Amino acid sequence: MSHQALLLFQVACGTAIIHALIPDHWLPFVIMARSQRWSERRTLLLAGLAGLLHVLVSIAVAAAGIAVGAGSARHLAEYAGRSLEFFAGVLLVIFGLGYGILAHRREARAHAGGNPETGDPIGDGHVHAHGHLLERWFRRAVTGGALVIIIGISPCALLVPILFAASAQGILPLVAAGAGFAACTIGTMIVITFLASRGMRSLRLPFFARYGDLISGLMIAAIGIIVLLEEL
Repeated sequence: MSHQALLLFQVACGTAIIHALIPDHWLPFVIMARSQRWSERRTLLLAGLAGLLHVLVSIAVAAAGIAVGAGSARHLAEYAGRSLEFFAGVLLVIFGLGYGILAHRREARAHAGGNPETGDPIGDGHVHAHGHLLERWFRRAVTGGALVIIIGISPCALLVPILFAASAQGILPLVAAGAGFAACTIGTMIVITFLASRGMRSLRLPFFARYGDLISGLMIAAIGIIVLLEEL
């Protein structure tokens, strides 16, 4: 595996871990487990299923993006006299910076006037979904299956440029990056749900709630810069 492919594998794993630490990936399971008296086994199983669905949806979206854009990117690279890896690096930088900054601004607005210790809006006892399609959905009790779907159906957009860049390196780097993202996402969601369910009620990780997407975006942009420097 090349140096660039190894970097993409590492950033896929790192992004997955940071993104999965954001509370909307696991906190709803902890809250519902307490309110509905779910067993620990059921809670962890549901968290794992949500993680699996989240991964499958994210990979499907990334695969569609690669299928649609790979041909155009290859022709553009040939026309500009640059390698496909160079354009993959450009994509990583643009997407990483854009996603990270926009996500951070969104979270700053969401937390404006909130509790500085928990990161939750004052007076709002509901879960705030950071970066997912459905915000403030937690208005009443839902079934375990519905919770899995709600958490799982929102794709991680950060995976798209990572897998696109990995695809420029070959099939093995692409599979490795996807597998690393999947294992780290599901594993992190299960582990953090387990720890929180064991009585660590204060485990809300407000830092990751507010800065997780920003860190992930900057990490991807940094890898893009490294790829560009190696291709210049």
